Amino acid sequence: MFDIGTKNTTLVAVIILIGIMLFSGFALKPQFDDPEIIFNEEPLEKNVKLQILPGDEYKYSYLINDTGVNITYRVMSGSGCTIIYMQESANFTHVCLDEWGMDSTKSNSTFGNMAFLLFKPWMLALDDNWKWNNSKYVKYDKIYNHISDNQYRVMRRENYSGRMAFVVEISSSKGPSEYQWIDEEKRILLKTIGEGYVVELVTQ
Repeated sequence: MFDIGTKNTTLVAVIILIGIMLFSGFALKPQFDDPEIIFNEEPLEKNVKLQILPGDEYKYSYLINDTGVNITYRVMSGSGCTIIYMQESANFTHVCLDEWGMDSTKSNSTFGNMAFLLFKPWMLALDDNWKWNNSKYVKYDKIYNHISDNQYRVMRRENYSGRMAFVVEISSSKGPSEYQWIDEEKRILLKTIGEGYVVELVTQ
């Protein structure tokens, strides 16, 4: 569908769009030198450890504002961690996760690289009655600016493309809700739908 140059350009565009989406409508001003997204999280009790294994490969279709691209995540062993990397990334874009799915930021909400949608640490806590909240801030010049309050909840379990999945609603105080289907066994994203975007696992 795309040649290599087009794929790389489209991948960059999609990652940028994901970043914009995750900022939830917050408009960055020119004087902000190095803004950082910070989450204030409720305590989280996980019921399984990281289920993603070295050798796993997951390909997703991303459709954001009519821009489409496939992104493949591959898993390998790292030094004391499990590495997930984007196959299409020329600079080895990756995260390094411990047994509880955490990277060096120790956030359950996301990773230092927010473009990774395959997995988030909070997915290891899901059960039928699960609910969880966090608040998102942008930090710049040692000042924290509130972006949104976010509520997560499991709505139900259902069969999705032959796999049992938790259906999770993520609602925000500053935008529309997002819906995610999380594989019950592997605790990875099967599909997410939000305003203007759909991401879906196409092969594993």
